[in-house]
Amino acid sequence: MSITSENEPLFVPPTREDIQRTMDILGENDVSLVHLQFSDIAGGGRTVTIPSALLPRVFRRGFRFDGSAMSGGMRQVEVDLFLMPDPGTLIVLPAVPHQPRRAFIYCWVTRRGGQPFAGDPRTILQQQLNRAAALGLDYRVGIELEFYLYKGDSLANASFESAHVSPGYFSDSDIGTSAVRDHIVALMHELGLGVHGAHHETGAGQQELDLRHLGGIRIADQLTSTRQLIRVVAQQHGMKVTFMAKPFDDAPGSGMHLFQRILNLEDGSDLLRTGESDELSTIAGQMIAGQIRHASAMSAILNTTVNSYKRLADGHRAPAWATWARISEASLLRVPATPAGTLTDIELRSPDPMANPYLAIAVALGAAVSGIEQQLDLPEPFDESLIHYNEDEYARLGAVRLPQTLGEAVETLAHDETMREVLGHFIVDQLLTVKRAEWDAYRRHVSPWEHTQYGEL
Repeated sequence: MSITSENEPLFVPPTREDIQRTMDILGENDVSLVHLQFSDIAGGGRTVTIPSALLPRVFRRGFRFDGSAMSGGMRQVEVDLFLMPDPGTLIVLPAVPHQPRRAFIYCWVTRRGGQPFAGDPRTILQQQLNRAAALGLDYRVGIELEFYLYKGDSLANASFESAHVSPGYFSDSDIGTSAVRDHIVALMHELGLGVHGAHHETGAGQQELDLRHLGGIRIADQLTSTRQLIRVVAQQHGMKVTFMAKPFDDAPGSGMHLFQRILNLEDGSDLLRTGESDELSTIAGQMIAGQIRHASAMSAILNTTVNSYKRLADGHRAPAWATWARISEASLLRVPATPAGTLTDIELRSPDPMANPYLAIAVALGAAVSGIEQQLDLPEPFDESLIHYNEDEYARLGAVRLPQTLGEAVETLAHDETMREVLGHFIVDQLLTVKRAEWDAYRRHVSPWEHTQYGEL
């Protein structure tokens, strides 16, 4: 359980009691090493490992590190930054025979003296949570995370046959990957992470793992932990994992769907429905409208790699247009049917597992709150129960097409002032630098497909 509340302020130094409680837990479990966890701007999880005995000093003074790590090694930030552990995030890992006991703890990234650092994704998300809380809104997110398990040295020679993998949604015939899945779910439950369930997805070797709804910063922390645990467990079973959005030409892509709820901060009531009826509330309509308005700029955060856009172009339950619906496999936003007495979800379907979870949730919330503050009108839905929309119909009805490449998404982000306010100038400028360089490198790359397609002409 978190020591601090879900709608907490920006970094506040831990109390002496917080530190002592953390050290007692480490001592009781004979923990030797602590992994200090933080997120870079692009979304990669970063780790600094320290002896557990040094943690009280790090709590008081922080752990100084090279700030270039925040931008993937490109030296665009000041050199000295500090990791300040959040005691409410301590997780003790299970003991492994003949290895030191480990734990990990999530950290705020600050400047010297504890001032918030404008490039810390965790801080950016907390700012948006505080913005929502000021309006009396409690924003909660559940996550469906898809990924592939495979055998082989690399994706280029990935083997599914050797893992006894057979394709099929909810298939249970895969002995190899089902054992990995069972291990992951059991371990997450043991560690107190909010796992809801897991199953085989439609692609050979493809899995889905669901995280229960959480408020505050914790859902992003838990998603980061989950990705790390999946890698560790897969390795223990002689397998590898990829979170790429579209790792294989002839297989479905992997998404990371966000199931969003907005509750009344005072009494926990559902703010996305009108009373006992099935009608969406005014707040729900404004939330959807805000996310649709800023969907194109959000793409640079939700779909942050060159590969991301190959999943979106594939058309397999991945959105290409900024639309919403109740019944659809192609919409950006979907409102699933809910039984009476169940909280309402608004599912955001474009994100993929490579996204930075802190920034992805921050821009989704920031766009939603912007729509609420501006009282935007809900667009017409694109329900597909009896109708299938083609590109001409989407365009005729005024739908906005989502960016088709990373380059297009990055330039759209550069001109969206609302998203710049949500993320801050520092993070936007860093992302533009890193992602423009990534896109330029990709455009210069000559691929094997081009050799096959054009080499003999």
